[in-house]
Amino acid sequence: MNHTVAPPATSAQKAAIDQRLRDAFGGAYRVTDYSVTTTGFEDAATVTAYFGNGMAELSWPGQWDFTVQIMSATDEPSGAFSVPGAAAGAAAAKRPVGDKEAVLIARAYADRFAPWGTRNAKVKVARPDDGGRPGWVVSWRRYEGEVVLPHRFDVRIDEEGRVSELTERKVADPQLPPVRVTEGEAWKTFAKSFPERADAIEEKPDPTLSARFRDGEWRVDWLLMATMPTGSLEAAVDATDGSIHDPAEIPLARNSEVP
Repeated sequence: MNHTVAPPATSAQKAAIDQRLRDAFGGAYRVTDYSVTTTGFEDAATVTAYFGNGMAELSWPGQWDFTVQIMSATDEPSGAFSVPGAAAGAAAAKRPVGDKEAVLIARAYADRFAPWGTRNAKVKVARPDDGGRPGWVVSWRRYEGEVVLPHRFDVRIDEEGRVSELTERKVADPQLPPVRVTEGEAWKTFAKSFPERADAIEEKPDPTLSARFRDGEWRVDWLLMATMPTGSLEAAVDATDGSIHDPAEIPLARNSEVP
């Protein structure tokens, strides 16, 4: 058997993820260990930092994607982050009781630690049913017309009013090619990729126009999904040249959500 040993984190990788964690939480967490996972694509990797009952991940070398998860512990209180001046702590009245309060706490967090995340962006809030701890996910997205830009900023607020998860995609708005393929044309291309499944399709949710980095350049894709009794069909259709990418049939147990 061939065994691949993950390389140790370099000083540059450690410094980079340490800085992102400090920027995100003001030095509230101290890293105790690091790891690096390679993806097999050129020099792409994920750098992971571990702290207490949480972990942070940073994409490498671009450092575009940064995520933090603070797990609950059975024998100790959660280490989720209390936003200064906004989260619950001793003031039970500041616990969120609905979407509005969750957004206020998430915005207070962003104003203090990540003002870039909400600038010129539209906010949405959801109470996810993903098997995680109860709470709210507050998301900010930037748009160019109807196209979702790569910018991403998500904050998960738990029922105590603390930040338990963070997702950042800190990317400058790219120059995008024109959209020439209509939604109807994209669906026709989609159907040609799944000729034996057309009769089984039950529903086709509204597609999303999204900026995607592919083959070294930014493109705009129609992200399409169709549901069936046995699962879903998914694909991306280039909105400029009409080419199709990553067509897949996803079994019911692995249904994925179009971003």
